[in-house]
Amino acid sequence: MKKTLVALATLAAVGVASAEVTLYGKLDVGLSSSKKDGEASQGVQFGSGNYEGSRVGLKGSSDIADGVKGIFQVEGGLGATDGSFSSFNREAFFGLVSSYGTVSVGRMWTPYDSAFNDALEYNGFSAMGKAFNSGIHGDNGMDGSGASKNAIQYSTPNFSGFTASVMYGSNADATRNAITGVETSATNYTGLGLNYASGPYGVSLATEKVTTKLQDASAAAGDYSNAWILSGYYDLGMAKLFAAVNGATADSGPKNAGFALGVSVPVSKAMTVGLGYATESTTKSGLSDGKVNSTGVQVVYAWNAATAIYGGYRSADTTKLGSTASASESKFATGVRYNF
Repeated sequence: MKKTLVALATLAAVGVASAEVTLYGKLDVGLSSSKKDGEASQGVQFGSGNYEGSRVGLKGSSDIADGVKGIFQVEGGLGATDGSFSSFNREAFFGLVSSYGTVSVGRMWTPYDSAFNDALEYNGFSAMGKAFNSGIHGDNGMDGSGASKNAIQYSTPNFSGFTASVMYGSNADATRNAITGVETSATNYTGLGLNYASGPYGVSLATEKVTTKLQDASAAAGDYSNAWILSGYYDLGMAKLFAAVNGATADSGPKNAGFALGVSVPVSKAMTVGLGYATESTTKSGLSDGKVNSTGVQVVYAWNAATAIYGGYRSADTTKLGSTASASESKFATGVRYNF
């Protein structure tokens, strides 16, 4: 870990001579307590990433030609309480920016992931994050993270508030059975996102196609799910309202449908309270329906521009597809998040 950070700092220092390079990150540390039916209670735990995932990264840009700029970003998850760092598992990409838009290649968050407008910031207390990721299609990208590796993405310039992006990710994991000769295709990723933002409101629509095995290990090889999400917000000044709907269909038959509602209220210049509710149902012919209902609340106090103190709670009731039994879970956490 120490060697990795030294290398990052060295790269940032060397890069200043030829490009604008920034070393940045988040450190989130705090206490948490969670309960789940059928599992042993772990009591109060001290750990990292209860509110936002701790991370460290480098990003930068430089002029390559007249009207063309090169950009890059590498970012990895960080254990703020144990010093663990495995790789740049969040983002690692290079891109070219011009008046015609941006083309980038590498590991990037998908258009679907970017469409989650959420009153709880799509973080550790997010009801939307819990419910919408509990069906047959979650925000898993290509490998379960919400990002796609080996991807190429084109993003349009901003046209009076309108932007669009399209992404394709290749995965060299096709297989062939040596005895039967049966082949399975590679689990490639495709995604499309459309966005509009103007003044106090914004809307995002995204769709993607990914392998169903990311959510359901029992799914057959080559089984895909197609999903879409429509979300938006409206800032009233005294409160910011959020709403979202989603749906998904797997090749093997299961379907998802859900919605989320939320509100974020600035109770003072430094403190914001967020509330959210989300539900997601899963249906398949011949099986009893599955359903997840989740509620979340968070309070964030901005101590200064870099430091925030937070507290939050999230609960969920889950009935799995084909079952009539309901299981409850809850989580409470409080801590400090520091941006650098």
